[in-house]
Parts: sequence; structure tokens; C-alpha cells
Amino acid sequence: MSKRISPMSADERPKRVKKECNYGEKCFRMNPVHFREFSHRHCTDYRPVVQPTRRPENFLKVVLPRGNMAAKHAASAPYHIFYTTISDAKETHNQPYSITFLEILDHSLGELKCSLQINFMVELGWLLAQYYFAGYSEKRLTILYGEDAPELKNINKKKPHVDAHHVNMATPFGKHHTKMMILCYEDGSLRVVVSTANLYLDDWENRTQGLWFSPRCPELPADAMPFDGESPTSFKKCLLRYLNHYQMPQLAHYVERVKRCDFSHINVFLVASAPGSHFDMDWGMTRVGALLRQHCCIPPAENSKWPLLAQASSIGSYGNDPKLWLTGDFLHHFTKIKNQPQMLSAPAELKIIYPSLENVQRSLDGLLGGGCLPYAAAAHAKQPWLNSFLYQWRATCSGRDRAMPHIKSYMRTSPDNKMAAYYLLTSGNVSKAAWGSINKGNSALRIMSYEAGVLLLPRFVMNEDLFPLSDGAKNRLIVPYDIPPTKYASDMSPWLFDYLS
Repeated sequence: MSKRISPMSADERPKRVKKECNYGEKCFRMNPVHFREFSHRHCTDYRPVVQPTRRPENFLKVVLPRGNMAAKHAASAPYHIFYTTISDAKETHNQPYSITFLEILDHSLGELKCSLQINFMVELGWLLAQYYFAGYSEKRLTILYGEDAPELKNINKKKPHVDAHHVNMATPFGKHHTKMMILCYEDGSLRVVVSTANLYLDDWENRTQGLWFSPRCPELPADAMPFDGESPTSFKKCLLRYLNHYQMPQLAHYVERVKRCDFSHINVFLVASAPGSHFDMDWGMTRVGALLRQHCCIPPAENSKWPLLAQASSIGSYGNDPKLWLTGDFLHHFTKIKNQPQMLSAPAELKIIYPSLENVQRSLDGLLGGGCLPYAAAAHAKQPWLNSFLYQWRATCSGRDRAMPHIKSYMRTSPDNKMAAYYLLTSGNVSKAAWGSINKGNSALRIMSYEAGVLLLPRFVMNEDLFPLSDGAKNRLIVPYDIPPTKYASDMSPWLFDYLS
């Protein structure tokens, strides 16, 4: 359980070319009877809770009293947004919106039956330790992962209740970057967690991460149809679409469990990316734009005055002109609103929140705090114009000023910084691979990576037009960074991963 921070732990570090996934060999078709048979074989045998013989306090830096997470989760309504507890920032340990991984598995939420972990990087020993301390060391666990990890390849031979499957990508630039959990309980219910954190030690200690932790989704009556229990946001349909995109038989049980549960009370939209060329508006930035066009309530006359805050842990390569993508298609989709006038109007200001070198130098882990910020000097040298868009990582409001952000979030704020028109928490950085680029020839959206996030819109969360941001406001939306953000000084440079070389 020793601390391990490596410069090579970044999400988007250069990787070798991988073989293209042959979906034809993995594709399967199951009728409902076969689904039930597969589910029965997979996860119907009861596996008891096994109380740990060792104390988690001897291995984990922050351990909160057990049995309180259900009440803590209920108090987080209507947002159900949490940020990771920072080990070396004690003021975060007891915040109502701070969470540890062990709390996600707290018994007060229900007895776990089996779970699906979808992620990029997985440190198997750390992950299994979390399940062990929760009493779930014998519960069935399925892992989908993106970063190659030798210890995961044959884990089923050592631990038959654990299945791990590597997700191959079609291009070396695409990543299986989603961070999602589906937690299935003994009473037939489930919860979904959409996160920004990898499943390894460093990401859950001194890095700022965000996650949305769904309310309990109870099991539907036995005679319900598979698409009953849908939410006003079509969350269930979108989750099934995402899971089915993998075309992996190993997910059949979880697909069936989602179908059998009631999502009608879910108040967020699932916004996902999946590799391929898409002609619909179901993925990436066109999905964001379509939802904002229907539901974002910024007054049209004020649209250009509400800046877009794009907060990320990595920056993409945009070309020698910001209009080629960043202030072109990307900004266009992320700033759409209801009743948008057809005539051209001035674009909204874009503010990219990304740590400067000075921010990282004073982080809790010093320069090693930049291990999760993989922006390369070679990329920055080709787009020096980017400095005019950059804002520092400042998070005194949440006690995370020195906890470098691996979180990714997007929002529109009012000119007086008191209101927000939406909040998007996601695994997707400000990059073409994550959000897609539009082919000018056939208008297809080309996406290279898997990503997942949740879009919170005020009308669905609290039946209002805007989210309040001010201290003391009722149903205040809590974001981890300071608003308004602080612009880079003229002599500042962004953190570059090369500083760790």
C-alpha cells in the first residue's frame, strides 16, 4: 500500500499502437431468455459479507466512520455531486460533499451483490483492498480497463470471482477513458457512479476528483417491460446505449440489471463519447449542444456575456488557430441555448482552467502533483496563442487549492458570477479525441475515445432556470474551484508534463 506517484501515471501519455478491436468476433445477440440464463450463471449465487481481519486505518490515510453514507447521500440532494477527500487537507475530511472510495461501498447503502468497474487505469491491489475493507472481498467484480496492466490479464485464475477485460482501441490516440461504476445490490436495486478518478491510490489521495453518485434505482415489478422505469432525462436509454456499444458478452448481466431497474427519479443527463463516426446527436459535443439547445435558459440577449468555464486536467492539440476547433465547433456546441436567434452573434468568452507551473510547484505533492496533468511542451509550442485563454487552478473555497485537479468540468456562469446555467462533470478533457471533430465533408462527428459524464440542467434538477452559486443560497451548486477564476499573469506558463523528465 505504499505511495506510488509516477510521471508515467498520466491519463493521456504516449502509448504504443494497439490492435484494432474486432467487434465481429465479440458481437452477440441474446434474446431475453438467454439474458436471464446468462445473468443466473453470472451472479445469482449468494456470496456472504466477509468482515476484514485487518483495520483499514492501518492502510488508508482517511477512514471515516462506517454506516453514515446513506444519510450523507440523501443530504446531497438534489445534485448528488461529491468531490474526493484530500488526504493532506484535513479541512476536506468532514465536508458533507467530500467522499472516500470506501464510502462508496458503505453497507448503509445496501449489501452489494456484484459490481462493474469501467475505467482507464486500474491498480488491482488498491482496488481489491477497498472491497476487502468493505467486507466485499468475495463479491463478484467485473472490470473493464483501458491502460494495459499485466496483473489484470489472468486475475480470474487467481480470484475466480473477478473478471477483467481490456478494451482495445482502434487508434493509438483514442483512450478507454470512462470512469463509471454500476453497483448491484442483493435486493435487486442498483446505483450508478460517474467519476473522474482512475482506480489507483494517487487519484484518491491528493488530487481533486469529482463524481456523481446516483440515488438507489429499485428493481421494477416482475411484469415490467425492459424500457419501463425511464427518467425524464432518458438516462436509462442512454446508459444502455453506452453499455451496448462495447458489444461484449461479459456485460450482459449488467445490461439486464439496468433494464430491470427503475431510473424514473434520475435528474441528470448521461453524456458519453464512444469511438467511431457518428451521424446522430447521441455522442460527444453534438450531444452536449443538442441538450443545451433544448434546455439551457440563458436569455438570448445575454448569451455572449456568460463565459464558458472549461476546467480540465489536460489540453489537446488544436492547431495554429483557435478557430480551427477550440473557439469553432467546440465553443459553438458548449454555448448553445434555448430560443437561440438564427442571426450570428458575438461568441461567449472561453476561460480554460488548467494549473500553471506555479500552481503545481506549491501543490501538496510538489512537482509530482503534476503527474496527472499530461500537457506536453511539444504541443504547447505549436499553440502559444493558448496562453490568452488560460486561468489558474484556485480552489480555496473547497480547501483544494493545493490538490491538483484531475477533475474535468464545464459550466456557464452569469456576468456577476452568482448563477450557473448548467454543470457538466465528465472524464472528458478539452480535446478532439474526447468530444469529437466534425468532418466537413459529410458532417460526421469523429470521436476517438470512450468518455462518460453527467450534465446537470436546472430545470430537471430543481425546476428552476439557473443554479445558485453564492454562499448561503438555497440549493447552492458547489463547485470545487473559485469563481470567478484567476487569469494567468503575463509571465506565467501552463504546467507541462516535461517538467517531470
